[in-house]
Amino acid sequence: MLEEFSISLFVIALLGAVGMVAMVLFRQTLLYATRNAVAELEGRVDKARTAMDQAAKAHDQNLARGRDLAEERRMIQNQLAETHRRLLSAQSDNFELIHELGEAGAGRRLYTGSLALGPTLTVNQTATTHSHLRGCPHLVEVWADNQAEALRLARQAFPETAGFTLSMLQARDAASPQLAAS
Repeated sequence: MLEEFSISLFVIALLGAVGMVAMVLFRQTLLYATRNAVAELEGRVDKARTAMDQAAKAHDQNLARGRDLAEERRMIQNQLAETHRRLLSAQSDNFELIHELGEAGAGRRLYTGSLALGPTLTVNQTATTHSHLRGCPHLVEVWADNQAEALRLARQAFPETAGFTLSMLQARDAASPQLAAS
C-alpha cells in the first residue's frame, strides 16, 4: 500500500506542479498583455496630447491673427472716417479738384476742361457706384503741344469706359489768374 500511496501522492504532486506552472504562465501572459495595453494607451495619449497641443497653438495663432485683423480693421475704419470727414469738409468749403497732366515746358500750352464722374467708376480695375468725389467739381489741366495731344492724354488718364466724362479742352493763357492762384 505504501507504493500505491506514494504513486498517488506523486500524481497529485505532479498535477499540483502542472497547475502551479499553468497559473504562473497565465499570470505572466496577463502581465505582458496588460503592459502592452498600457503602452498602447500611453502612445494614444501621447498622440492625442500632441494633437491637442498643436490645436491649442493653432487656436492661439488664430486668436492673435484675429486681434491683428481687428486692429487693422479699426485703423482702416478710422482712416475712412477721417477721409469722409475731409471730403465733407471739402464739399462744404466748395473745393474744386484739379487733375494735372503733363508738365509745363517750352512750346507747351495749358489746356483746361471739366470732368464729370459717371454713375459707376472703375479705377485700377475696381468698380464703385458710390463716391463722395461726385459732389466736388473737377477740373482737368493738361500741358501739351497741341489740343489733340492734350485730349489724348486726358482721355488716356480718364477713359469714358471707366465712367469719366470729359468736356472739350480749351487752350488757356499761361498768365491766367486762375493758373497763378493754383
